[in-house]
Amino acid sequence: MSSNRIYVGALKGLLAAGLLLLVTLNGALAAPAGAGSKNLGHVLKKTLLLFPFDVDSAAAPNSVELSNLLTEAAASRLIASNNYSVTTFYRAWPPVARLHNDQQVSEADVIAPFAEDNRKSTKIAKLVGYETVCLGSVDDYTYNQSDHQVNLTVSARIIVVETGQVLKNVTLSANSVRGSAKSTEEELNLDAARQAMEKIMVQLAPLGTVPVTIEPTKSPAKRKGSGDWVWGLLAIVGLGIGLSSGGGGGGGGGIDSPPPPPR
Repeated sequence: MSSNRIYVGALKGLLAAGLLLLVTLNGALAAPAGAGSKNLGHVLKKTLLLFPFDVDSAAAPNSVELSNLLTEAAASRLIASNNYSVTTFYRAWPPVARLHNDQQVSEADVIAPFAEDNRKSTKIAKLVGYETVCLGSVDDYTYNQSDHQVNLTVSARIIVVETGQVLKNVTLSANSVRGSAKSTEEELNLDAARQAMEKIMVQLAPLGTVPVTIEPTKSPAKRKGSGDWVWGLLAIVGLGIGLSSGGGGGGGGGIDSPPPPPR
């Protein structure tokens, strides 16, 4: 009787140990908490090739400096909008230099002006794998020497490379501050350019929420056979306990049967 109880107790202990082992294994094999919540989406930024703004050298004495200011202002705002991954075009840019060497683009394709014909920029952008382009130019330039003031009309637009569609097109004018007799034309036109670009880029690349695409999270695949042997062991132990608890038999250390009733 006592030996049978010891045997049953041992089986129960083994069953408890097996259950503990199973729980431990399942915890170890499970995906870490929060793993499915990470990287649910990614920012959708369009690639954009920004071409230098066209400035007529006959109009502004510092046309290169003025073009650089306009282009840099556009780049900063386009990046800040979080909608575009921006690259500023330049003639010696390796992808363009290769195209030029391979005669896929002509000399005229890689030098200013760029804003006069949209096809010129979209051709290059398509060859280097960009989705959009941004073009700009100074369309009108006036220096009033008596008033010590410069007026600029600047235009800028964003174009879809694949279709040639103009997404946005903004044109506006801006005046520099009224200078003094000591103010130079260069100082004044740079001031007018800053004011013009500040107004243009608010419309062309407004700051807003970042576009995000949500992708369904895939549940980790269940590892086959990771706990099958444990379940098999527990089944055997449970069967043993059931047989022992139900009596049955055998000689030796079996459970004593009560004496038959008197006749």
